[in-house]
Amino acid sequence: MAQLKAWIRAVRETGYGTLHLSRALALAEAAVREGVDQVTVLSDEQGGDFLRDRLPDHAELSTLPGSLTPQQEAAGIGDLMRPHVPNRVDSRNPRPLVYLCGHRYDSAFQRTLWKAGAEVVVIADEGAPTFADWYVIPKPYGGELGIQSVSGYTRFLRGGHYAPLTIRAMKAIYLQRDHRTFAERFAIATENLDSDRWLPAIGRALSAVRPPQDTRREFYPSVMILPGVDCPSDEELRQKLGDAGGLKVTVANGRREHSQELLNVDLLFAADGFVLQQALALGTVRVALPRKVLRGEDLMMSHLIRREASPRIPLPEADDFDEQMAAMLQRVCFDPAFRRGQSRIGQYLCDGIGSIRIIRQTAFKIYTVPQNIIRFFEMGDPIIPEL
Repeated sequence: MAQLKAWIRAVRETGYGTLHLSRALALAEAAVREGVDQVTVLSDEQGGDFLRDRLPDHAELSTLPGSLTPQQEAAGIGDLMRPHVPNRVDSRNPRPLVYLCGHRYDSAFQRTLWKAGAEVVVIADEGAPTFADWYVIPKPYGGELGIQSVSGYTRFLRGGHYAPLTIRAMKAIYLQRDHRTFAERFAIATENLDSDRWLPAIGRALSAVRPPQDTRREFYPSVMILPGVDCPSDEELRQKLGDAGGLKVTVANGRREHSQELLNVDLLFAADGFVLQQALALGTVRVALPRKVLRGEDLMMSHLIRREASPRIPLPEADDFDEQMAAMLQRVCFDPAFRRGQSRIGQYLCDGIGSIRIIRQTAFKIYTVPQNIIRFFEMGDPIIPEL
């Protein structure tokens, strides 16, 4: 049988932070783990710096110039994989796979690769006309995006259980055996977040959090900032947050991976991105914030609020912002039933093994892959009657 080869293309895109690069890393890890014979990640110099020392042993990194036009980029990828296209395609001689992580690859780009002999897989959060063989929307929404198959043969994979997470994040999920019903360890993820707008507002809100009068345990609140790749210095982040009413404030080490820090978080504030998807899989109770630099509606935040997987929060500019946030946080921090429900709904929406599902289905055509089954089923999920 011919060797199975896969190329994974990802670069950073405005408004998405390192989401696409992190997904490329997760897919590379899953492809190596599942036995794909040759795995190559294609990025630019900036993406190469993010990925270079994190790829698994049997995966390669190749960088393309960032100045290429879409036509030149598609032609360059086609030239790389064309020598590996079999003369006859069947179950013993599969087409090489090209995974495109992001929204910059339109149907013409996909068609160029398809005509060159590749099996094209797109992983994106937004709907668009597509010529790909597979189109993956790794979010809990998807049906409302109006995706159209130009070729008429595209297979669609939708749902948060297709969210590609890294092997390190998967291991963290299985270390997370229980969730505290009393919140005093807070975290704020700055990935894709308007920090100037939200850090001061969250700092004020956390400074007003007080445990119920009938509680019998001591309350030692602390807040950790989980910085993104493009964040300013640790000291600048502390200044933006403010004194937070005397809370202990720390900044996490590293700016690329926070799955271990999330194991010790009772409540996370985060915009849509890789950290928020990890938090869903871990069952970390979360407050979804709007994403910075966004065109149109923030579908992820709206969907989590609609499914009651995140409370609705006011805008920092509202006159009664502090009062509304205080009332919301009292429930989110100290209502055990609410916190258990939040944890279960998060794991129901995303269980963390999406990268393995994608590789098994697209590369090996194994369709009986593990699904997000009964152990994460929550009868209280308000959208279940609609399904």
